Amino acid sequence: MLSVVDLLEANTLTVAQTAWLLVRILRGSSWLVGASPGGAGKTTVMSALLAMLPRGAPVWLTNRGSGWRECKAGDTLVSYELSPGFYDAYIWGADVVRLTELGMTGCRIVSNLHADTLSQARTQIVGECGATEEGFRAFAIFIPLSLRGSRFAPTPTVERIDYVRDGRWCRLARDELERSRRGLSVADEPDTQERPPAEEISEFVRSCRSHNIRLIEDVQEAWLEWCERNNLK
Repeated sequence: MLSVVDLLEANTLTVAQTAWLLVRILRGSSWLVGASPGGAGKTTVMSALLAMLPRGAPVWLTNRGSGWRECKAGDTLVSYELSPGFYDAYIWGADVVRLTELGMTGCRIVSNLHADTLSQARTQIVGECGATEEGFRAFAIFIPLSLRGSRFAPTPTVERIDYVRDGRWCRLARDELERSRRGLSVADEPDTQERPPAEEISEFVRSCRSHNIRLIEDVQEAWLEWCERNNLK
């Protein structure tokens, strides 16, 4: 498994994008990763971000008809993929609807699906599975992957992030965050004093790179220690 530092090295994410995402993960946000081609890196990105959950956060793995339906607000529900495929932790139809309903009650919901755009993701989750628009918005963040480079050595890249603000979907381009001095933008809440500030998380990420902290277990432990030092839970 690759870490967020590995994703930075591969140019899949930028430092500013990583900090922006980690701010929201600490605030309890859900996320959904998308790419149409198989093997594009959806699960890799989803899992690298899962490693950055706060310490002690209860995590449930979804499956058809299993106990994850009993989870409560504050818990994290992970589906390996939103798909009709018959594999462990793949869910579809009514189970996807229930997942989004739990997302609306305060559970963090995390998954990926074969979709390159927000519209394609909506078609599957709302149009095919029957979730409501409010349920679709419970994912809060949609991270589509684009494949750069040659057909023989494609590199997954996050060119934009779709996110929910004030009840509607907005879009944040990769270079919009890069142009911002503090790694912040109009995408952030008005209260800029709210912790954790993105610039401090950016420094944490740069420190991991400079100290060659890359293994996902090492990055996770460094992140948890950093959060504890800064009284972030």
